[in-house]
Amino acid sequence: MSGRLLHELGLETAAETLTGHSAAFAPVHLGTRDVRVATLLDAVRAEPGLLPPRSGHLGNWEDIALGRSGPMDFNTAVCGGGHGFPLIYGFTQTEADEAGGDGVYLPGSLVERGQRRVLPLYTWDGHTFVRRDRSRPLFCPLVQAEVDGALVPLVEVHWQRMRALTGYRFELEATRLVAHAPLVADMLCVLLEEAAGKENPRRAFAELISHAARLDGRVSRCELRPDGSGYVLDGHRFGSARALAEAALLPLRALTDPRWFFEQQAAMPPVLPVPSHLLTTALSALLGADYPDAGPGDGQRPVAPGTTEDGLRVHLHWGARAMAGCPPRRGGYFGRKSTARALRGIVGPLVRDFAEAHPLCFVLLPAPVFMLCPPDTSEGDAHELAGLFKTVLSAPPEAAYDTALGWLAESRPHLSDYLLDRFRDGSGVPHDGAHRDPAVPVEPDGFRDLTLRQASALVAAFEEALA
Repeated sequence: MSGRLLHELGLETAAETLTGHSAAFAPVHLGTRDVRVATLLDAVRAEPGLLPPRSGHLGNWEDIALGRSGPMDFNTAVCGGGHGFPLIYGFTQTEADEAGGDGVYLPGSLVERGQRRVLPLYTWDGHTFVRRDRSRPLFCPLVQAEVDGALVPLVEVHWQRMRALTGYRFELEATRLVAHAPLVADMLCVLLEEAAGKENPRRAFAELISHAARLDGRVSRCELRPDGSGYVLDGHRFGSARALAEAALLPLRALTDPRWFFEQQAAMPPVLPVPSHLLTTALSALLGADYPDAGPGDGQRPVAPGTTEDGLRVHLHWGARAMAGCPPRRGGYFGRKSTARALRGIVGPLVRDFAEAHPLCFVLLPAPVFMLCPPDTSEGDAHELAGLFKTVLSAPPEAAYDTALGWLAESRPHLSDYLLDRFRDGSGVPHDGAHRDPAVPVEPDGFRDLTLRQASALVAAFEEALA
């Protein structure tokens, strides 16, 4: 990571805080900073080897890649535009009648051209795989789907379709962690010991192991507690921290090598510990996920690419609506004090005890700003938004939100339903059967001149107007 990039993104203060190990973790949300969109995109492109991940879910990416996925088109702009790559989180659940499943990427179905085909889903009953109904969500790594009369791991069904998409370089987040499984297990052992000594160990354990998965596909929040030299997870005892850590690698292996996992399933523990999203995010950042051409490694203990000469790991990461939010209306979970505290609790002990872990400056890039880039099939939207950007750029920087609300009160009728629907709550990959032509996101005049703080405020204004 060059000093030039730190300077252009205004990260010198965060770097100084971490240099010399005076601290271990510093979060930076560029959606709250006055860095121009053009400055960010040009700086990323100019940094050798750097390509920030856009964390997405396992599921239906076909219409995303074709620019006809409504609110999910910001993925098209980031990943299809060469500003990032899709880093796929696989610990999700199939959509179901009950709440809790992934209703955005719809992993229990196949969606193409707006048409949804529900897949027959099967999980283990202790003896064989049996078909399940859609009443409750199922943990995707433990599910098989019936395709052409045969059972195929659900992960493999989607992974094959995703890898076939032209111009997209998908990587499973689990791949990098499994490639360094011995190091990850060692790190988790240290973190478990650290959690046991915390003032609130129950919370500390939950920030490491967030869920327990049963082999029949049920997954839920869990309670992990020490028991002598071992640990009890939802009634099942692991004899040591090492046994628990190695079991926590099994759901990761279910993503990277699902056929191996299902062949071994009958001999596995009845309860599997699922590493938390915060833990996998922190480990991916420490292991250099934003330098994908360096590869996930060969199992040797790495020095992550992107580490500065001062021993600082700067990780750039595109966050979506839940993670980055759209300040000032919503900050996203990354902006919460509880998230920063949890990540400090994870990164700090690793920096202290492992030469491979460096103080981490985690720089969140707000992917929702690309919701302001309409498809090239909607020239009228691009023209109208160019007018909005011109108005915002001529106003004081802190007035962007109010300026956009006022503009929307007059100009909203001139915008397409497709664009407006992007900003409505609860929207995901469209599966209403409507025909939509393939499209490419267009940056209206003035988009790159906005600061990320202004662009985020505009997204917030659209959400407010359409709430």
